[in-house]
Amino acid sequence: MANESSNHSVSEQTANDYFKEGEKRFRLKDYQGAIDSYSKAIEINPNNAIAYNNRGNVKDELGDYQSALNDYNKAIGINSLDASFYINRGVVKRHSNNIEGAIDDYTKAIELDPQHATAYYNRGIAKDNLSDNKGAIFDYTKALTVNPRHAKSYYNRAISKNNINDIKGAISDYTKAIEAMPVFASAYYNRGNLMERLGRRQAALTDHEKALVIKPQLLTAMNELGENKNLVENKIVNDLNNEEDRSQLDAFKYYSQGNAEQKLGNNKSAIDCYTKAIEVNPHYAEAYNYRGLAKYNLCDYQAALDDYSKAIEINSIYEDAYIGCGLAKSALSDYQGAIVAYERVLVINPKNIAAYRNRGIAKELEGNLEGACSDWREAASLGDADAAEWVKAQCC
Repeated sequence: MANESSNHSVSEQTANDYFKEGEKRFRLKDYQGAIDSYSKAIEINPNNAIAYNNRGNVKDELGDYQSALNDYNKAIGINSLDASFYINRGVVKRHSNNIEGAIDDYTKAIELDPQHATAYYNRGIAKDNLSDNKGAIFDYTKALTVNPRHAKSYYNRAISKNNINDIKGAISDYTKAIEAMPVFASAYYNRGNLMERLGRRQAALTDHEKALVIKPQLLTAMNELGENKNLVENKIVNDLNNEEDRSQLDAFKYYSQGNAEQKLGNNKSAIDCYTKAIEVNPHYAEAYNYRGLAKYNLCDYQAALDDYSKAIEINSIYEDAYIGCGLAKSALSDYQGAIVAYERVLVINPKNIAAYRNRGIAKELEGNLEGACSDWREAASLGDADAAEWVKAQCC
């Protein structure tokens, strides 16, 4: 019996090794290698739902939709309560032009997790595919309720609003998309087109020029449409800022003041500024994040954790806020909680050096030096000099 138990443990470890190898190969865009690694993990552990899901992701990337669908079906058969599996299956169904099937899967994901912004966003895209503009607008709005800084939801909602001739609403959404992602060339370009339709030619020119600076290849499309010709450069343009836009500017002003105070080491003053920004805009994730940092600098770790958590509540893919959560939890001796926070970062961005570095520190503090060394090696491979020194000093 002892030998059987030992062999089982070795097999499980080997399955985990193949799984990690699959993740690494996928990040490196070695898609066939990733499929091979996930397949080996599945051979050893046929009940690994995430391995099926991840192998489905790779196959979807390669355009092998039917095989990807089979893997997602298998993952759901093993674990029918993971919303992400339904979202991924919905994506591959949409890629296969099964739009109604995709909507069904996104709806199931929302039933499992009503706060899943990605499920609403993807269902909005599927509804767009069916020319259901009002339905799409509803879903993009729900996505933005969960994640108010999602630029693509604003951008897609703008397109849907334009389709129902809500030009003012479309311009407002393109503006919000740009605020959330200042290098969003297509948002500038499309907003410029709408400005042109409204006769606001100077504003159109400004937006088209900005789009070209970010993405010069747009010039061909603009020439074909004649959008950059015969624009009246000296035309006076009405200020498009509405009351909400002015409030956003006030919040940004306080936020900027907070950043300036923090750079000078004036953490208490910075906290006051960030608090004012939050009072103006209660959904200002960045203000919560940096107020958390200021509180962390003052060793008020629980208050810092509360602010980082609020930032994540507003923006579920905010990497820096998860890093802050990890640091605060480590400072509160919650090393396992810190590790979970860093793991969330790596789901969002598998090349986040700080997440590997800090997860390694948390593992070391927890007494898991082997796990710490593994993370530090990964951080070192991504360019972290300190992690490389720690590997030399503490790892065989």
